[in-house]
Amino acid sequence: MDTPSPCPVDRILKLLSGPWTTHILWALQTHGTLRFGALKRAIPGVSNRLLSERLRRLVAAGLVDREVVPTIPPQVSYRLSPLGCRLGEVLGLLQPIVAEWEQQESMGGEESRQAAES
Repeated sequence: MDTPSPCPVDRILKLLSGPWTTHILWALQTHGTLRFGALKRAIPGVSNRLLSERLRRLVAAGLVDREVVPTIPPQVSYRLSPLGCRLGEVLGLLQPIVAEWEQQESMGGEESRQAAES
């Protein structure tokens, strides 16, 4: 049995750390409501099985809403819930940090190459 973490954000970070999870949230934030096939096309490389599993987890966590239209075959679409939209805003705040981090990594790589050539 897992003991609760004393860190208040640990639970959400564990949910987001799974493969493709943030990419799914990003795709829904960028494209809005998507049916499964369109969502899969928006995320090249993800398998049907993994996309289905991640969507189930995100729906259960209340970050994604799933809507089923009872047609034949049923039409299932996904969109960010209000909570998912708020989380998307927070994740968007990380973009400048990611850009700075990537810039430092690329500069570090260039400095290492120059030092090796000397």
